[in-house]
Amino acid sequence: MHFKKKLNPIMLGIMIALGSCSLSVVADEMDDDAEMGNMSLSDLMNIEIVSATRSESKLSESPVPISVITAKDIADSGLDNIPDILARLPEIDVLHIGRSQTEVSLRGKGINFNRRLLVLIDGRTEYNDLFGVTLWHAFPISMDDIERIEVVRGPASALFGANAYSGVINIISKQADGENGILLRGQFGEYNNQYTSASIDAKGKSSSFRASYSRQVADSTQTNVPFSGFNRIDSTVNFTPDDPSLEGMERANASIIYHDSPDWNFHLNAGMSDGSLELFQQPGLPREKWDIRSHNLHGLLNYSFSDTTTMQFNIYKNSFKYQTPLVPLRSEQELLTSDQNGFFFPVRDQEAMFSGTVDTFDYSLQFVGKAFDEQMAWVLGAERREVENTGGIVQDSERDISSVFGNFTYRFGDGWIAGFGIRKDKDSITGGDIGYNASLQYALNETDSLRVTSRKAFRAPSLFELFSSIDLPVPNQNQQVNFRGNTNLEVETIESIDITYTAQFGENIQATFEYFHEEYAQIIGNPDSGILDEVEITDEGLFISTTSFQNLADAQSDGFQASLIWLAMDNLKVYGSYRWIAPKDLNSVAGETFFTPEQTFKVGANWTLFENFSIDMLFQQIGKTDDSEFVRGDVSPGGPNFTKANQVDYNNLNLSLHYRPGWWEGLDIYLVVDNVLNDKHVEYYEYDQILNGVGELDARTIWGGVTWKF
Repeated sequence: MHFKKKLNPIMLGIMIALGSCSLSVVADEMDDDAEMGNMSLSDLMNIEIVSATRSESKLSESPVPISVITAKDIADSGLDNIPDILARLPEIDVLHIGRSQTEVSLRGKGINFNRRLLVLIDGRTEYNDLFGVTLWHAFPISMDDIERIEVVRGPASALFGANAYSGVINIISKQADGENGILLRGQFGEYNNQYTSASIDAKGKSSSFRASYSRQVADSTQTNVPFSGFNRIDSTVNFTPDDPSLEGMERANASIIYHDSPDWNFHLNAGMSDGSLELFQQPGLPREKWDIRSHNLHGLLNYSFSDTTTMQFNIYKNSFKYQTPLVPLRSEQELLTSDQNGFFFPVRDQEAMFSGTVDTFDYSLQFVGKAFDEQMAWVLGAERREVENTGGIVQDSERDISSVFGNFTYRFGDGWIAGFGIRKDKDSITGGDIGYNASLQYALNETDSLRVTSRKAFRAPSLFELFSSIDLPVPNQNQQVNFRGNTNLEVETIESIDITYTAQFGENIQATFEYFHEEYAQIIGNPDSGILDEVEITDEGLFISTTSFQNLADAQSDGFQASLIWLAMDNLKVYGSYRWIAPKDLNSVAGETFFTPEQTFKVGANWTLFENFSIDMLFQQIGKTDDSEFVRGDVSPGGPNFTKANQVDYNNLNLSLHYRPGWWEGLDIYLVVDNVLNDKHVEYYEYDQILNGVGELDARTIWGGVTWKF
């Protein structure tokens, strides 16, 4: 089924009544095999989270809108990557650029290499300081290592500083504090889908240990999409057709917790990832291989001075290394295009390899406490972040960020809670910036509440936007394009207001309604924005143009989402959501195409049919970006525009079947069918003057595997 551009009121009402997935949560103490239906909605709302205030707080008392996905949700889905499990939430949009490149955005603003979302693992940033992006498939954590995922819907610089622009995704890993045990998983499927993982937990009297390893491969040679542009070849072509797109990505983690006293404990985590990705970095550039390696060390000390005050000291070291040719050699390109009408990709005449390293050192000290008979909860702290880049695509550079922050929530009157948070960052490159949030929440009764939240956040330009230096020849055009960073860039800012109403109907149905308004300023456009800093024609007739990143536009967006969770029976949970967003002027930024589905509808269920057999289902209806958003400069809404002309609504149905034989304890055999309703559909488009567009063909995919926990 495909929705028309506007929904009639009856259909809208049916959708709102059907669904929600903004509250997919379980308590930490709950066993992975327990059923969601065994918990009341009250229990669900009172679980502990950490991303709302940088300290433990109840979900029902969060000063900012927040969603949670648990380890049980992940296991039931049968999915093997974080973006697809996040897609269950109404606020999340996912673009599949390729098997090894997926982009995630909150509340629209989807784009290739999304630079406006902060991603954390256990509170430490996985946002790439060099490129300002999130390389989801290169994370040093596997799906089986995740305890839960907390998603802050909307700006969060008051909590986490720069780059918490459209929201924060905080991935909480499984810690070495569980029972002794081993988990093994093996998965195989179409398109050379391979995923294996193993983990071990050991617990002693005053210490605990956990270690894990995983390896993943995904081949995308059958998912290219040809377009009828000047190039007339697959715009997302693999230049070596039999190469896996996600090649042997290995991940390993180890954690130790030492706690010989109730007053203090120490956590030490180490992680690494190593493998190859094929990334489509810019419209106009073909997909090429990137060899990526990262390793990190993270320490956390908790010390309680009293029953009401705790000190937390974090220290984190990360090294990110990459190597890529960036674009193919002219000889490779000529081989592919010898029987066609020329080619217009930038290429290199001589073999070259960009190799670079980014080292990040981060440490923070914060104090967490309660006061006034626990009516007030507070967090005060400071953080220092040092980033050093050497070699590669970006010239040698460094940046330091010093921050101070505070967050307060106060209970007063009968059911009132006020919240306020503020953070100031001093960036050695962009100067000082401030983010804040202010909220007021009122509990109408034991189950219903209304919250209003106002926030401001900012995104600092990445080292790539500031210092990049790349020269690329374009064959058959006697042209060379030089990309340069711009050290005069200003930070992007966002201001928002959210109104959230949560209501419970009976004992087993809960609905959430949320309106949000966001305003964006100083949005930065890509280097291919058409703004020429310099044009030169050499004596040989070579046309050289130099372009750079620029602050180009302001924009805004209004949106509404309704969500519902229904604990129908002890063995059946139903959830769903409807979301509508209307951006304005986002796509006035030259060189950028923002994808914001005007309407999305998601409904899912988890049903244990028999004692040993269960089904997990998620249906998604993803709408188009409104055509009026693809007005570019003097191009009228009815004028030529590849993206506007080729967008489609599409459906996706994911089914996950699980069989847990009673005769083999801890064994889970599963089969997953993704994209059940469509044999294929093109999910992603990007307008480009030369290529006429790029895309990715998402076909029906089947995989299966076995998990054994003992």
